[in-house]
Amino acid sequence: MSSISRVVAVAAALLLASSPVAAQERSLIVSLYGGGADHLADLTPGATTWFMPGYSVGASVGVQLSRLLAVHGDFTYTRNPVEGAQPLAGRDVNRFFYGVHAELRYPMAGNFTPFVFAGAGGVSIDQLGLDAFSPTTRPAVMYGGGLFYAVPRTRLDVFGEIKGLTYNWNMAGYHRNMVDVTFTAGVSYRIPL
Repeated sequence: MSSISRVVAVAAALLLASSPVAAQERSLIVSLYGGGADHLADLTPGATTWFMPGYSVGASVGVQLSRLLAVHGDFTYTRNPVEGAQPLAGRDVNRFFYGVHAELRYPMAGNFTPFVFAGAGGVSIDQLGLDAFSPTTRPAVMYGGGLFYAVPRTRLDVFGEIKGLTYNWNMAGYHRNMVDVTFTAGVSYRIPL
């Protein structure tokens, strides 16, 4: 038996052996959340134009693959007012983030589960009112963490989360790598698979 055949055989045996355990823990997870949105980077280094704190709402659908790993599709909407110099000042800017992320969890005693996640997707950006730029879509990365609390004798979790969203802004005369941050609270519902 060649070394490649041995590796394939061992991987197949491990996959088959772990399937019953993973099948018992698999569930579909639907989450809704809302909170604040802010920025760690202004549009200009001298802060002549900046985003004010705003709000965010979102939803995700995921699959819990094992006790420690889940994969989610994520949508987050944020709106922030702009202050400072023209052409952006005085108008709100909308961002629509969408993508996928892998989530690592570490269940603890007392129904608490801290988690971290990372993934990628896109951000569509639009300005309310008279646009200083054309609506556009950019690649984005997503990362963060938080804490779940499993509500006893239910399929519900409540959670708090901090999410970073990084993308390149090169519109309306500005060129900057943006770091947006959302801080949210939400609820998840689990459906066993």
